[in-house]
Amino acid sequence: MSKLLLVTDLDNTLVGDDDALNRLNAWFKEHRQTYDSKLVYATGRSLKSYQRLLTHTSLLEPDGLIASVGTEIYYPGNQLDQAWSNPSSGWDRARIAAIAQQFSQLIPQPETEQRPFKLSFALTPENSLILSELQAQLIAEGMEAEIIYSNDHDLDIVRCKANKGSALTYICSRLGFTAEQTIVCGDSGNDISLFTANTRGIIVGNARKELRQWHQAHLEGDRYLAQAQYAAGIMEGLTYFGIMHQ
Repeated sequence: MSKLLLVTDLDNTLVGDDDALNRLNAWFKEHRQTYDSKLVYATGRSLKSYQRLLTHTSLLEPDGLIASVGTEIYYPGNQLDQAWSNPSSGWDRARIAAIAQQFSQLIPQPETEQRPFKLSFALTPENSLILSELQAQLIAEGMEAEIIYSNDHDLDIVRCKANKGSALTYICSRLGFTAEQTIVCGDSGNDISLFTANTRGIIVGNARKELRQWHQAHLEGDRYLAQAQYAAGIMEGLTYFGIMHQ
């Protein structure tokens, strides 16, 4: 057994079963002390939304926080990684917002979730056919932006190469971990980039349809599809990889 970088989504992955979360927390605290392991949360939440979650959920302090679907990275003390947040040459937030306004099906999420390099909307499944048209419009306008749709509800437009997976690659280098030392965990479409960026991963048992479909279409890599849900699914996967012994 050796040091581990555990990278996990929060809502409906790590969070969702308080008892399982507490058991995983206890195990990781010991593993962190013994093997100098590190913990990174990768969430679609903004920093403020993450801080609200902390008020009613028992979470360990992470060594890094990938927030706002990968567009922002924070370290302990809410220290923003300024190098990661530098603007992309093809990112024109105002112009992208104007393009999005052409689609009445896109309902803006709360202002707290609108970030310098992320625009967030609600979009129902029956209206999701507009995604290809939206992408085509962004390309036609020369906008270097990526569309991420998850949970049959959340649509994020982010600067290119600023998703969770890209942020993971960056933070692995920053913290000094290889892909072989890293395990990623997720449940929904905005976690797909985590799995494409790393060879070992755990998909929890309550994973959304879009992630399950992607997994079945891309069976390469060393991913484990758990039967247990939430943090219990993460523990099941860690046991499968021989890291945890329950």
